[in-house]
Amino acid sequence: MTAPWQRSFLDFAGPGIDRPSDMLRVTDDEAADILAKLVAQAWSTQLPTRSLQNSGYTIRHTRAGFNTALFRVGRIVGFYAGSYLWISAEHRGKGLSTPLILAAAEQRGGSIMPPGVVLQGYTPAGLAAHRKAHRHAILEATERIIPGRVRTPGAADFVRLRLAGATR
Repeated sequence: MTAPWQRSFLDFAGPGIDRPSDMLRVTDDEAADILAKLVAQAWSTQLPTRSLQNSGYTIRHTRAGFNTALFRVGRIVGFYAGSYLWISAEHRGKGLSTPLILAAAEQRGGSIMPPGVVLQGYTPAGLAAHRKAHRHAILEATERIIPGRVRTPGAADFVRLRLAGATR
């Protein structure tokens, strides 16, 4: 299995990065429909996620399919279901998209593209969240491989070019 940091951003996020649009935003009605389906799913135990440690949030995958959800007090407050990423308004702005995106990517073999999906759309904010998550994965890998390197200028570029072969 390939880790997210081992992929270029294009391979991590897919060709939809070239045309972000606000028209691709998940509406609250769409999110409610997806949530209704997710609530009925069987879920794995919580994933070990250092970035959520002691925050009251957990991340879990469905036992079948390629859905990942963010839980708070046993309730789903965000999800990456198929190609839809959504976090409830009251939980946005807390840095939760990065661990959610990376957990979904790890479940899907290092890319956020679910099996069978060849093009995923992004809003400008969604694209920025995916870029941030990918960069975070690269920086974490850099810190594990070369301790102290992550704090130097250009560390993400170094790893992206040297280890992941990324150009985009």
